Amino acid sequence: MQKNLKDFKGKESIFIDANIFLHHAFDMNPISVEFLKTVESFNLKAFTSALVIEEVMFKLIIQSASNFLGKVTLQDIKRFLKDSRNREKVFKPVAEYREYIDTLKDFGLVVLDLTDKDMALALEKAKANGLIMADAAHLAVMERKGIGHMASSDSDFKAVSDITLWTPD
Repeated sequence: MQKNLKDFKGKESIFIDANIFLHHAFDMNPISVEFLKTVESFNLKAFTSALVIEEVMFKLIIQSASNFLGKVTLQDIKRFLKDSRNREKVFKPVAEYREYIDTLKDFGLVVLDLTDKDMALALEKAKANGLIMADAAHLAVMERKGIGHMASSDSDFKAVSDITLWTPD
């Protein structure tokens, strides 16, 4: 089932996918931005995972490095980051966004660990739903914690029948 994220009332536990944080970080979607402001303001039962945080940080590094590179490949970024001055420039906005996530944690956002058992279940979920492993891992963590709601703009989750998908579209 799919619903609009702006209608989420906060009564249920909800898992936040990486794209919601990225919408906020890049001010790309006002509904995602408002949703995270709600996490800041109220005691929502909001969850994410260490894997989501890694996805967000990785994409922020790529975006930040692209401000200094003409060509953005992983190899070019790795080469660029060998210089400590470049690292300082690239990681400054990434560290600032990490501080924002820590603020959300102060307001009750829980960052869940990803376990080996989650990854075994994720493989099953990936095969059953035609998902990439990272997305299936999110579902496995949600299942382990009994979370049936997800905030995400990833349309691949529409095919998953046992969750309620809250999209900022």
